[in-house]
Amino acid sequence: MNKSKHAIIIGGGIIGGFTAYYLLDKGWFVTVVDKDRFGEGASKGNCGLIVPNHILPINSLDNIIKGLLWMFKKDAPLYIQPQYIPKLIPWLSRFVYDTRPNSILASARARHALLQSSFHLFPEFITAEKVDCEWSLDGSLHVYKSEKAWHAYDRTDAFLRQYKIQAECLDKDAVRKLEPNLGAGICGAWYYRQTAHLKPELLLSELRRLLEDRGARILEYCPVWSFQSQNGRATAVQTDNGIMTADAFVLSAGAWSPTFAKVLGCRLPIQPGKGYSLTMGSQPAFPKIPCFFEELRVVSTPWPDVCRLGGTMEFNGLDSRLNNRRLAALAAGLRQYTISPQPRGIVEEWCGFRPMTADGLPFMDWSPRLQNVMIAAGHNMIGISVAPASGKLVAEIMDQVRPHIDPYPYRLNR
Repeated sequence: MNKSKHAIIIGGGIIGGFTAYYLLDKGWFVTVVDKDRFGEGASKGNCGLIVPNHILPINSLDNIIKGLLWMFKKDAPLYIQPQYIPKLIPWLSRFVYDTRPNSILASARARHALLQSSFHLFPEFITAEKVDCEWSLDGSLHVYKSEKAWHAYDRTDAFLRQYKIQAECLDKDAVRKLEPNLGAGICGAWYYRQTAHLKPELLLSELRRLLEDRGARILEYCPVWSFQSQNGRATAVQTDNGIMTADAFVLSAGAWSPTFAKVLGCRLPIQPGKGYSLTMGSQPAFPKIPCFFEELRVVSTPWPDVCRLGGTMEFNGLDSRLNNRRLAALAAGLRQYTISPQPRGIVEEWCGFRPMTADGLPFMDWSPRLQNVMIAAGHNMIGISVAPASGKLVAEIMDQVRPHIDPYPYRLNR
């Protein structure tokens, strides 16, 4: 495509935001439309971890076994509403199918490419644009209470070392020396030095500032209902603000993207996996290093003024109601692994929908039916971590320049 074209981006989350940023850099005019507020979806309330070691997808036989044990326990790390199971069966079938070793390896390689690219792009972006998002390279601890589970991570560590991702195995004394706020009940941890964290709300606020300073339009509370097309190309979208025309379109609506699958002539097997977080005022006994409390799948992230607990996975469609039992499970996780008492000074209770694909990979490809509609959705639980690389890749494909990473693994028909 030629320069000075106009792109409409459907979805104002972290992927849509970085796609807009890199399209503007290539001379495009950009309009971002969102059904809610810019940056208010799953991008906002997560724990803000940039984690290069998360190259493995979650669809493993081990996780399937754990998931079956957890499935009907309402405060377990995974919960599926029984009435939603029939709708989830096709996705779960693909999830199981993609536990094949070749599929896992393909997903790991493709996730690694995005994660490594973003890990280098983030500091470049933050420095060049003077972005204040409380970026910090403090590493992360994967903490265990079970000695068996702690030592079982040896296999994952050996696999990651093939990709030059190395962790330090710390026994109980070493890990508590590094992070004194962990409790006496832990048996050990794995420490990754190359993990960064930032505050997602600040990143999205700064990203919005940069987009608007460069002339992008951001339209909030402006849901898109349909596409208008002619001769195999989209010509406009129908919105609550009327008909909007453009030369190209990007669908980056996260868990809501499948609503457009039929008109785009493709399958978008993305399920909304609801995650939760608790944000509270800064507390002295909260871990000063980001921690993954592995057995309960709870994450903690500290910032100067607040701290956050996040985690759990709930499949119940697009039901946005807060489940207090899930929030209580986050607080219980903190108490089990640390010396912290019950979290105090709660600032926000939050839930959001992670766009989950069965193989752990996003879709970044042109629509089969409308050749000027790019799909960029399904970034699972690594949206923040891979956002710069994903936005840059989408902009490169649309601008017809050589992509900085191979786009083939993120195709629609895989």
